[in-house]
Formats: sequence, structure tokens, C-alpha cells
Amino acid sequence: MRILRHLQRIDQSVYDRVTRVGTPRLDGFTPRFVQATDHMVPWMMISATLAVTGGPRLRRTALRAITAAGLANATASVVKYLLPRTRPDDSAIPAARSPYRSYPSSSFPSGHTAAAFGFTAGIAADAPKPMAALVAGLAGLVGLSRVHSGVHYPGDVLGGMAVGLGAGLLARAVIPPRPELSFGASTIPAGEADEDPEGAGVTVVLNPRSASGALPAFNIADTTSRVARQLPRARIVPMSADDDILEVMNEAARDCEVLAVAGGDGTVNAGAGAALRHDRPLLVLPDGTLNNFARTLGLTSVDIALRAFADRRLARVDVGEVDGHVFLNTASFGSYPRMVERRDRWAQRIGKWPAFAWALWRDLREVRPTPALVDGRPAKVWWAFVGNCRYRTHARLPALRERLDDGRLDVRVLCARYPFPRVRALTDVLLDRRLSGRGYTERLVESLSLAIPSTPRLIAVDGEVREGSATMSFHKRPAALRVFVPAIMHG
Repeated sequence: MRILRHLQRIDQSVYDRVTRVGTPRLDGFTPRFVQATDHMVPWMMISATLAVTGGPRLRRTALRAITAAGLANATASVVKYLLPRTRPDDSAIPAARSPYRSYPSSSFPSGHTAAAFGFTAGIAADAPKPMAALVAGLAGLVGLSRVHSGVHYPGDVLGGMAVGLGAGLLARAVIPPRPELSFGASTIPAGEADEDPEGAGVTVVLNPRSASGALPAFNIADTTSRVARQLPRARIVPMSADDDILEVMNEAARDCEVLAVAGGDGTVNAGAGAALRHDRPLLVLPDGTLNNFARTLGLTSVDIALRAFADRRLARVDVGEVDGHVFLNTASFGSYPRMVERRDRWAQRIGKWPAFAWALWRDLREVRPTPALVDGRPAKVWWAFVGNCRYRTHARLPALRERLDDGRLDVRVLCARYPFPRVRALTDVLLDRRLSGRGYTERLVESLSLAIPSTPRLIAVDGEVREGSATMSFHKRPAALRVFVPAIMHG
């Protein structure tokens, strides 16, 4: 108790000194700043701006930061309830400096400061340094304004800082930074193409169904105009809703020297199969909702892909194959294909990402493990992931690939363990194997055999759900596919 009283005297002394600082001309700005930071308004505005104007990395940063701010604010409210403290006596505070409203809640800790420093900790993980410094400075001003306006003691602000930083660390663990490849994954050089840079001999297949069921008309026109401007001699084949994508790709590959495909991963997968069958180089134009393969190659936009074609740089990459179907990214079995089916059923009604969230929630509640033989061993599989080349792991989830030429399959399997299979599955994913057991395994292999006795035998190949055979084999086709890559990453 003596130590507590001593700390309270120090807190009061610092409070008195801080509140005596300032001039009457500046006193009026303090309550305006305090009001502007109510209800996490600045943090929501910054997050919304990053989400709308930034790329995938900044959108992830914004999600982590606002999650940390919200968690910090909620935690501070709980602590206020558990450790009540009377607000400071603000009778000596000039009236012009007093906030526009009273704060009836407990003084400890400062919820505003907690949210500010939670947001700062969340955004500092991978945001540009000038932005992180600006947000940190703004958070410091929030803490100072809470004392200067007579709303909080300095100890309340320090407590809020601690809560905020803790929330930021937790948010970073749940939504970790995801490093981006600067110039794409490593590949095997395949020389230079000798095609006409204006696109003679190039057939471009444009799939307008690659983003949330259908691309807006202006997106289709924009992509078409850019391709026509850069490749005026190319043949452009826009698909319709009635077209069979495999037939269109096969016909296009048969009659061209270079096959170009504009769409997402499913479209690129179909194009890759046709390019392999007819031994054509593939030009990937990322124009869908998910463009994982294109991003891994370093092709982050249609313009960058067209520049790669102009540079004529070709490379060879590995291709995975299962049950006669090639995959450039991943193949999955277990619960994931069912989740993809649910997502696709709802995507045109509520949008692809809300549909994915709904499907995931239903999957967690209703899914049952799939009995299977994996490399001859019996297992009850929650989900299984087979990646084309090794994926780097972040928070136990496959994130990106640094190579597309390693000749390996990245196999990750989560099996059910009893009793309490769902709880144990969660601990298997979140905890280290030494703590959680052998329910979750990772390994690099050249091939994998799978037998699923009962129907339906669903597999998801680059996000497209298919019916598989009773016995399936996953294997690699090393350096099988020729693709155009940015010149800076070639070799």
C-alpha cells in the first residue's frame, strides 16, 4: 500500500506539471483534438483509406491495425470495470481547455490511448516508415491531450499504452506481416522469345467471369483496350458465359504461337493445361479476383505482364498434376473443396469474400473429417494442402513461394484426433507440434498417393472443385511450362 500511495503522489505531481504547461492561445485546440479522437474516428479513417487506396499488403496492414485498436479499446473497458479509479480534479484546468463532454467511466486506463497505441503497434509491423512515424506521433499526442485536458492522470495514459501495445502484439500474431516477393519467385531461364513485339501469332483469351462471377463491363473494355494498344496484331478472344473454357483454351493454343490468358487462377490453370498440351509459351495477364500464380511470377498487373512480353524473357516453371489435372498453385482435399462449393453458391448473391467468410463459418460448424489413405496410411482428414513447390509459412499458414523450380510438393495435412476433435484440431494448427501432438504434419515430397473410399471424392485444383477418382496420385512435372517473366527476375 505504501508503494501504491507513493506512485499516486508521483502521478499527481506529474499531472499538475503537465496541466500547468500551455498558453491561453493554444488552450482552445486541446478539446478540439480530444473530440476528434473520440470513438476511434482517426483510426477508422486511416484504415479505410489504406483499404481503398492500398494494395493487398496495405489492406492487410489496415485490418491488423484496426483490429488491434478495437481489441485495445475493449480490453481497456474491461480493466476500467475491474480497477475503478476516480478521474482527476480538473477545477484548475482553464475552461477553454476542458473537453466538450464529461467522461463518467473509470480513469484507469485511458481507452483513447490504448486504441491509439494498439493501432500504432498494428500498423508499425509492415507499413512504410514515414506512415508508421506519423501514426506514432499522433498516438503520442492523444496520450498527452488526455492529461493536458484534465481527463486522465499520466499513469492512466501509461496503462493505456501498455494495453495498446499488448493488443498490437496479439493482432500481429493473428494477422502477421506477409512479406511480398520483390521481383517474383526464382525460375529456370528459357531464353528469349522471337515473337513480333506487336503480338503477331499471339492469341489472348479474356475470361469476363474471373472476378466475383463476372467482371464489370468497364474492366473488360479496359483490359481489352490495353491489350489491343500494346499488341495490335494479336487475336483477342473474349469468352461468353456459354463457352466451355477448356475447349476455348485448346482451340486458341492449337492455332497460335503464344497463348495469353486474362483472368484469375482458374482461368490461368485452364490456359496452362492447353499450353502444355500444345507446347506453347504462356503469357499470364492477371485480371481476376485471385492472381496467386501471376503474383508469384512477379506479374502484379496487366501492364507489367505486357512489358514482360515486350522484353521477351521466358522461363520454365514446375507444374503439379493430380488425377489428370495440372495445378500451378495448390490442390486440396478434405473439407476445403466443400467450402469452395458453398462459397461459389453464394458468391453471386453477396460477393465472393462475404461468401467465403460464410462458407468458412459453416465449414467450422458442420464439417466432418474425410476417411482416406494418404500414402497408404489410414487417416481422417480435416483438410489437406498440396502446394506446387515449397510455400513459406506465416502463422502456420502457407503464404508465398520463393521458388517455382524446386521439383517438390509441399504437403500439409490436418487429421482428426479424438476425443474433442475440433478443439484438438485448433490446437494442432495454433501450437507447435511438440505441444500439440501429431495431428498436423508438413513435409516436402516428389509424389503423394491418395485413396478416398467413399463418395463424393472432391478435390480443389487451383480453386476449382472437381470430382476425383477413388485412387489419385499427386506428382510433379519439373520445368514443364514456359512462361513470360519480368526481365529483372529472369535467371
